[in-house]
Amino acid sequence: MRTKYKIWSWLILFACSLPLAALPQNDSVCLYFQRGYATWDPSLRDNDKTLNDLIIKLKKVYTDTVSCRIELYMEGNASPDGLTSANTKLTEKRVATIESLLREKIQIPDSLIYITANGIDWKGLDVLVKNDPNCPSQQEILYIIEHTPEWIYDHNNQIVDGRKKQLMDLHGGVPYNYMSEKIFPELRNATITIHCKTTTVPPITEKEKNVGTKADDSTRNSTSDQTSEKGNNIVNSTDQTTTSTLSPDNQTEDRTTTPLHRIALKTNLLYDAILMPSLEAEYRIDERWSVAVEGSVAWWKKDKQHKYYQIATIIPEGRYWFGTKKPWHGHYIGLFAGGSWYDLENGARGYRGEFFTTGISYGYMFPIGRSLSLETGIGVGFLRTVYEEYLPIDGHYVYQQTSRTNWIGPVKLKFAFVWRLWDQNKQGGTR
Repeated sequence: MRTKYKIWSWLILFACSLPLAALPQNDSVCLYFQRGYATWDPSLRDNDKTLNDLIIKLKKVYTDTVSCRIELYMEGNASPDGLTSANTKLTEKRVATIESLLREKIQIPDSLIYITANGIDWKGLDVLVKNDPNCPSQQEILYIIEHTPEWIYDHNNQIVDGRKKQLMDLHGGVPYNYMSEKIFPELRNATITIHCKTTTVPPITEKEKNVGTKADDSTRNSTSDQTSEKGNNIVNSTDQTTTSTLSPDNQTEDRTTTPLHRIALKTNLLYDAILMPSLEAEYRIDERWSVAVEGSVAWWKKDKQHKYYQIATIIPEGRYWFGTKKPWHGHYIGLFAGGSWYDLENGARGYRGEFFTTGISYGYMFPIGRSLSLETGIGVGFLRTVYEEYLPIDGHYVYQQTSRTNWIGPVKLKFAFVWRLWDQNKQGGTR
């Protein structure tokens, strides 16, 4: 009886395994992004190697159209930092970036690509917290993620609480800060799942391979809409219109609603108005830090009337950006130091010398176009100048005395026109 029972058991297991062997085979990879960006960074983690391995695998399997049909499921994800609606847009851009990179290397018909922008990846956060034994208040975090609605409304349909706010308030923000440092970077990704059906399909025609970009977009949008109706995690319109009333942190993870410009050229309209043309160049190191060099020159003179208006300044500065809505849109504080040479005379006593200044600055920049912005700012600090006083007498400039002046207070004032350059587009290239 035991032998007969074992034989029947093995037969049942074998029969059950047959349909499992016929199921589609899946393979997933993740490509990661910097916080707030959708531009391609091959140096981040193993991005470059992961992408190249994925392309090699796709080329190998995709050419075998007789035995395997490949479908790509591409999902964009973001961490909980910032506004939900902004993160949804950001994940759309992330997945579009990866799609563009793949299309540069391999031709895949639109009918085989399925795209989803998940916004904040709450499911992924839940899994990562469960798998991290060092996460403080682990069980409380999991309870909030799994049992607290993303938004909680009062009787007036106003948002009064929510999942993210409770996470940020938990134990003074200590668990949230841990997740922000250790876990959130894992959520900023685009996930590509290869769905391979081992079935005979007709070869791909040239017409499918040469589908135009505009047609691609419309097909993908249609597919994405259909997928979202089946339950994918797309943030609804209520979230998009009400999120800003609650967000505990005005910093959004979405900093790519406009192209990323690394360099900005500026001219201070206040200096230009007093005939002292100015030019400033600023380079953005990352989303928080930038460096700038500002220079201005006025070299006017009328010898016969003994009038001189000559001044040249150069002031380097380092800046920290905060409260930013997108790159080059927000507040900054800076630390500067620089100097000037001058010769000033208006037909009487003249002053020729140099000064040194250092201090801190505050400014705010806001866009007025795709590549144009306006910036206001003020600098307060210490200025020390040493100069010679002279008188123009009988065609000569007669030395009178040497003076020194120290000043503490406003030393810079700015209302600048800004031209943003070096556009890194969403495909990761440089335009």
